[in-house]
Amino acid sequence: MIELRLLVDEVDYEDLIRFLAPLLADKMKEKGGLAALLGGRKEALTAMALQKIKSMGQAEKDELLLRLIAEKSDMLVDKLNRTAAKESVGIHVSSLTARKLDA
Repeated sequence: MIELRLLVDEVDYEDLIRFLAPLLADKMKEKGGLAALLGGRKEALTAMALQKIKSMGQAEKDELLLRLIAEKSDMLVDKLNRTAAKESVGIHVSSLTARKLDA
């Protein structure tokens, strides 16, 4: 087994929101009910998320990203593995973790 370590020194949270919000909206539409109503309004959902992220401090943004990675690590690993298989890349990722380093 090989451990691969990536160091991320900068995250453009607004670009990340613009990328992820439409994907989230599509998932919400699939669920039905109130989630589907909100998911049908991708632009509004993106605008609300951008407004929220702009109001947060850097430490808060970083903590949110770490929490999301922890909560969605299985899904992210599955997505990485499916993408690798689709692209005929012979690699299998078994886990994904993230932590904040002291500056």
